Amino acid sequence: MKASRASLAILMAIASSASAFAPTKFNTPSSTILRATPATSSNFLTPELAQSCIDVAGGTPLYAYSLDSLAKSADACLAFPNAYGLTVRYAMKACPNGTILKYFLSRGICIDASSGYEVRRAMDMGVPAEKISLSSQELPTDFEELVKLGVKINCCSISQLERFGKAFANTSQKVGVRVNPGVGSGGFSSSTTGFSKTNVGGPSSSFGIWHEFVTDGTVPAIVEKYGLEVERIHTHIGSGSDPAIWQQTAKLSLSFCAIWDTVTSLNLGGGYKVGRNPDEKTTDLIEIGSPVADAFKDFAKEHGRELKMEIEPGTYLGE
Repeated sequence: MKASRASLAILMAIASSASAFAPTKFNTPSSTILRATPATSSNFLTPELAQSCIDVAGGTPLYAYSLDSLAKSADACLAFPNAYGLTVRYAMKACPNGTILKYFLSRGICIDASSGYEVRRAMDMGVPAEKISLSSQELPTDFEELVKLGVKINCCSISQLERFGKAFANTSQKVGVRVNPGVGSGGFSSSTTGFSKTNVGGPSSSFGIWHEFVTDGTVPAIVEKYGLEVERIHTHIGSGSDPAIWQQTAKLSLSFCAIWDTVTSLNLGGGYKVGRNPDEKTTDLIEIGSPVADAFKDFAKEHGRELKMEIEPGTYLGE
């Protein structure tokens, strides 16, 4: 049986001759070894289809991805409610498989990278530099070259903004600014400001420039000192699904956009929760997106600027 092209996006086999991936042998009594029970069901694989995948790949281990599932997720993200235009960026850290990157590119989906290595991998897979956005805890050493190639960089700390400014002083270089809005959502905590490993906004999170440094003039002063042009504001609150928090954060983020009249887009990040267990709910993109689109319209009425929206789903797209 041949694997269905409609069902599988890619089969990836690890060559049995690659010793680096060979099973490690331990001197452990067999009675203490944990043995996994073979799965009897899958989201999309049947036993017959699984066997056909193994046959096509020439053996195991391998990964199999459902093209139908990827297409359905892409359709949902591309339909995210927006007022004046939408850019969907795949957070490739969710799964950097080259074939998946190429598929999303064919759907008009851009890339969100979280390291210089991810940027290079995406480009190696044929993604144009200008379709890649980089938001990283540490600027790569070659960030100047990446910018000159067309990669869009969001500075995620004051020190990053200083380094970026020194590298492109008085050139009107466009840059994005990632802001920690002071609130977040996701994980095991219901608090919008407390710790949770999937809550990346609020005082317990290190992601983004603390919002008070934006509103007190610190960040604007650095931008002015180096003659930079802020074209994008970036925020991300975590892996939560609360529409009220999303709406609150969107309005707060739009207030940062008002500081610079050069801003043309607001990136609201990703973190759309995928329900993996029976009691977990997958994020309804229409539910959280509709009030956010309305907030963009309100901003346009008040400031006379129609901002484009960007979102960065990762697991929601690639799982």
